[in-house]
Amino acid sequence: IATSRNCDAKRCGVLKSLATTRRGSSSTRLQSAASSSIHSSTSNNSFPVRKERTLSSIQTLLRVLLPASLSGILAFLALPTLCGKIATFVLRVTDPARMGMLSEAVSSFIGLVGILYSILVGQVFGFLYSQQEALYYALFDEVTEAKSLLEQVALVSQGRTMYSTCLESIARYVKDDLLGGTLTTLPSENGSSNGSSKKGNKKDPSTPSLTPSLILSARPADDPLEAILYLTSVGIPGQVYDTVRSLRQARARRLGALQRKVPVIHLLMLWILGAILLAGFPTLVGVGSAAVAMNGGTIGGPSVLTLQGGLFGLATFALVMTKMVLGELWRTKGGAYNVDGVLKVMVRGLQKELEERMVEAKKIMKRKKKSPKEE
Repeated sequence: IATSRNCDAKRCGVLKSLATTRRGSSSTRLQSAASSSIHSSTSNNSFPVRKERTLSSIQTLLRVLLPASLSGILAFLALPTLCGKIATFVLRVTDPARMGMLSEAVSSFIGLVGILYSILVGQVFGFLYSQQEALYYALFDEVTEAKSLLEQVALVSQGRTMYSTCLESIARYVKDDLLGGTLTTLPSENGSSNGSSKKGNKKDPSTPSLTPSLILSARPADDPLEAILYLTSVGIPGQVYDTVRSLRQARARRLGALQRKVPVIHLLMLWILGAILLAGFPTLVGVGSAAVAMNGGTIGGPSVLTLQGGLFGLATFALVMTKMVLGELWRTKGGAYNVDGVLKVMVRGLQKELEERMVEAKKIMKRKKKSPKEE
């Protein structure tokens, strides 16, 4: 009896070990299959995303480096002429005994304008960059709330006649509000979720598709989220109401981050201040050339054409490039510093699930229409 009990215990241990190994192998197979499917889906969708990001980066580089390079070359070529004219003017109107005082005054002027310019540009850069950061956080919150709203609507209204209407309202919100109010152009795949794709959606990257104030000032009757509340809220508001409220709060943060807070006149004044700063360089070189001419030398020469001209060209290139980077940060859409490419990736899964659920809702409606006829 004891030996038979030991044999039964050994058999049970062997069976348990086989069961655990089978479970472990099945779980590893499921995990490997899931990871391979995720990897294949990401690999299929990674190429167009990388292509779009590369194109936007190239466009940003061209918009920044091309004007800066042209400005630097023009400054290098124009410095000898400017220095000659300034030196001639200084020799005509300035007392030779006060030439040293004039050089010190020009140096102090350049230092003062440079300090003012660096302070203002640094503040604007920090403000614009923090605005882009707030926009990223708001978009992540909004897309997360939109996904939770889709899940709750599916749980509440699946199998009912209002299911397709709620899904169409969410699709309209994603296309017209989330993408239409954030992206520069509406991609063609967004129109498939609504069943209609319109051509000619491209707009100027410097102007938003829809201004944030215009989106926020829409009537409640035109809001797709209002239609979802009307269809799902009966009696005491439930979880759908709380999700819609959180989604509206995230949308308000996104629209607030998209709203331009730095006026155009401020950027124009920075351009004027930068031009004043650059004008001090040829003035200083011209005053030095005039002092050399008073001591019996010649105005201009190889040093002005090479070393000083190169320094003036590099300074102009750096200043214009800094201002163009500020302009790229100021643009709400269409650039490497914006959220266009990231938002398309974030919304892709939501759009795919919306399309699948809308197809499912159409099938359910067809079955309901067929069932009374069969009875």
